[in-house]
Amino acid sequence: MSVKEEFLRLLKEDEEFRLAAAGLLGYTEIIKRLDENERRMDAILAEIARLREDFNREIRLLHEDFNRLSEEQTKLRQDFNRLSEEQTKLRQDFNRLSEEQTKLRQDFNTEVSLLREDIRRLNDRFEVILGRMGRRWGADLERTLLGTFREVLEMEGIEPGRVERFSYLDRDGSVTGLKGRLVQVDILVRDGEVTVIEVKSFPERQDMDHLKDVVGYVEKIIQKRVSKVYLVAVNVDKDTLERAGELGFKVIYGSIVE
Repeated sequence: MSVKEEFLRLLKEDEEFRLAAAGLLGYTEIIKRLDENERRMDAILAEIARLREDFNREIRLLHEDFNRLSEEQTKLRQDFNRLSEEQTKLRQDFNRLSEEQTKLRQDFNTEVSLLREDIRRLNDRFEVILGRMGRRWGADLERTLLGTFREVLEMEGIEPGRVERFSYLDRDGSVTGLKGRLVQVDILVRDGEVTVIEVKSFPERQDMDHLKDVVGYVEKIIQKRVSKVYLVAVNVDKDTLERAGELGFKVIYGSIVE
């Protein structure tokens, strides 16, 4: 009988042998499993060690990043503080400039007020001087035009040398309807007839209506009817000439302006 056959027979017939064999077989399996578990544990420990190294490396990198960010934050805070100081300085400069601008505006307004006052005084003086010159020029113009058109006027029965300046101040407004209005015009009285003569370099249409009013004032003042009205002018336009004709005025002129 071979060893194998004997072994199998003992397993079948000998209970003690069978139990011993079973014990040996179970212990070996356990040893194998323990060895396998130990290998797995070594692999796990190695993986843990690797993970720890990776973790430590990441922690070091995080520390480095944190330190770098902290340095950048410190620099940004310094830059911010510097900008804040510059902003404060700019605001102070702006406030100073604003104060200077306000003072300059006040000075400018003061100078403008003084200048306006000077201009007003000069204007008043100019108006006085111009008024005097205007009155003198007006008188000179009247004499000149009456002399220029002497022949025509004499043909109308008007002697320029006998023409007088009529002036009346309506103090109470009873004549003109306006207190203090001054009525001035040239008149000629001959043989009891009153002739009104108006002299202008270039009369306009509204001057004819004004002359009509003046004629009415003169009639009220002297209590006589004005028989004739003459307008003596250097130049006259057609519209004014037509209006004068409508009001019964006779116009003596140098030329018609289109």
